[in-house]
Amino acid sequence: MKKYLKKVVDYFGYTITKKNGNKLQDDNPLKAVKGFFKNSEAIFFDIGMNYGQTTQKMRSLYPAAVIHGFEPSKKCFKYIKENLKKENVFLYHKAVGSLNSFLEFNEYSWSALNSLLQRAFTKSTIQETYQVEVVTIDSVCSDQQIPYINFLKTDTEGYELEVLKGASEMMQKNKIQFVFVEIFFKENFLGQSSFGDIYNFLQSNNFDLVRFYEMEIAEEGIANRTDALFINRFFNTGTNV
Repeated sequence: MKKYLKKVVDYFGYTITKKNGNKLQDDNPLKAVKGFFKNSEAIFFDIGMNYGQTTQKMRSLYPAAVIHGFEPSKKCFKYIKENLKKENVFLYHKAVGSLNSFLEFNEYSWSALNSLLQRAFTKSTIQETYQVEVVTIDSVCSDQQIPYINFLKTDTEGYELEVLKGASEMMQKNKIQFVFVEIFFKENFLGQSSFGDIYNFLQSNNFDLVRFYEMEIAEEGIANRTDALFINRFFNTGTNV
C-alpha cells in the first residue's frame, strides 16, 4: 500500500516524508517556539512589518505579548498605524540596521520588495526613494529599557545581516532567544546579506540553526530564498520570566 501511495504522489510531483515529532520542528515557527516561553508575556520584535501580517499572527498566538514593530515605508506605516495600534504593540516608523543613521529607502510598486537596497532584477518599479531614520536593536533596547527579546523576526529584503549586527550587544549578553530571518541564496538585491555570513554571525553568537521553512525555487531549478529559525542555546533573561 505504501509503495502504491508513493507512486501516486510521485506521479503528481510530490514526496512523502515522515513528520518530525519534536515540537520545535513545527511548520509554523511561531508555534514551534511556544513551549520555550515561561509565560505568555513574551517580547517580540517584528522588523520589516510590511502591512503587519506577522504582528497579527503574533498577537493571535500570544495575546499578552509585548510587540515592537518597525516599518520604514510611509505607505505601509500609515496603514499599520491606523489598523494595528493595539495595547502592548509599539510601532516605530524607522528602519533597522547596524548603525543609527539616515539612509535612502526604496519604495517599490510591490511593497514586499521595499528595501534599503535595490533589486538586482524585478518587474516591479521604484515608486519613490526617500531618506529614513535607521536605528539599531541595541539602541532601542537601551532607550526603551527592553531587557531581552524572545523572538526576533527580520524580513528586510537583503539587509538582514546589518539588522543582526545592530543587536551585537544584546546577543553577547545572550538576551535574544530566537531569530527568524529571511535568507536569499540567489542575488535578489544588490549588496544583500549572504546565507554564509548570516549563519556564521549567528553561530558566533551562540545560535544554532533549528530548520529552514518552505524553499522558494528559481525557474532554473536552484534554491532562491527561504526563512530560517535559530535558537540561542545560552539564552538568559536574568529574570523569572
